[in-house]
Amino acid sequence: MRFFRNSLPVFAFAVALSVPVAAGEINSNLQIEPGQTFDLGGGQEGGFAVTGRNTGPVAVVVMGKLPDAQPVMRGTVAPGAAVDARFAPGEMALLRNTSGTQTARLTLKISGDTSSLGMSYSANP
Repeated sequence: MRFFRNSLPVFAFAVALSVPVAAGEINSNLQIEPGQTFDLGGGQEGGFAVTGRNTGPVAVVVMGKLPDAQPVMRGTVAPGAAVDARFAPGEMALLRNTSGTQTARLTLKISGDTSSLGMSYSANP
């Protein structure tokens, strides 16, 4: 994962079902509510990449999780920073809002094997 100074990170994925999918690419403005994690993928046949910027006021932790394994920390995307993370076939991307009071926002491009990516939210542990 690469992080860049002077970049604004925002994750805004308002409604997963309304995200347009075109040619293996998903563009989204993702929002992650306080105390929540956005779960992307898991079980897909191919790998995928998540790139974009944190445009919100709080940091977002990025983790990868393979089936039957514990999540592995990939990095933290500070407000204004960019994210560039790759995930293996079957791996899930976990994007965790670090705040218990503020909504996280990101602009994202998800590319690669996007045809069967599941999308949901879960409570932070």
